[in-house]
Amino acid sequence: MACNLEELDLISAVWILSSNDENHLITYEGIRERLGLDASFDVRGLVLKRRELFRPGAPPGELEDWLASMRKGSRLPAWIKRIEDDSNRLSVIDGLSQKDVFRSQFRANRGSPKSEVTVLSWGLDHIDRIRKSEIASQEVNAKSWQMWLVFVVGVANIAATIAVAVVKGNESSPPKPAATAAHPIIPPDLAHKAAQRDQ
Repeated sequence: MACNLEELDLISAVWILSSNDENHLITYEGIRERLGLDASFDVRGLVLKRRELFRPGAPPGELEDWLASMRKGSRLPAWIKRIEDDSNRLSVIDGLSQKDVFRSQFRANRGSPKSEVTVLSWGLDHIDRIRKSEIASQEVNAKSWQMWLVFVVGVANIAATIAVAVVKGNESSPPKPAATAAHPIIPPDLAHKAAQRDQ
């Protein structure tokens, strides 16, 4: 699925976080907070664009165990720790579900450790290949538009040249004599008949 260059930069950051975080389960809200994204930004939609890198949800039973630990004040993400009111914090924890978390495809199993450097590098290289492909595609589109622009400008110039030539041609044509009362224009046959009468 296509991504713009800014999205690819964000995906690189998400890939690094999901590969290196102590907890292999990552919340979308945690990504939003750590990357300083607006509240309206669709983090989940961004992650789901790259299913070859990320897997939505958690392994069976693991999210429930994590929620139980968080209720006891353990393994709290930074954004939840910052909720000062205990009742509000507990409400947020209880509201988390499978649709609020994801993990790296290479940390898919329960309790997966951090990814090795080779895996991290592979993901970054993969994203970089997508970025280069996107840049090449944009350059091809830009060249296509340039060719069309040159074609349209050329056609417009030709049309303008023809129009100018037609106008100049009309201006250089000799004017036809106008008929006046003193010198009326007499058709040739009437002029011949008039000459015969005069003889």
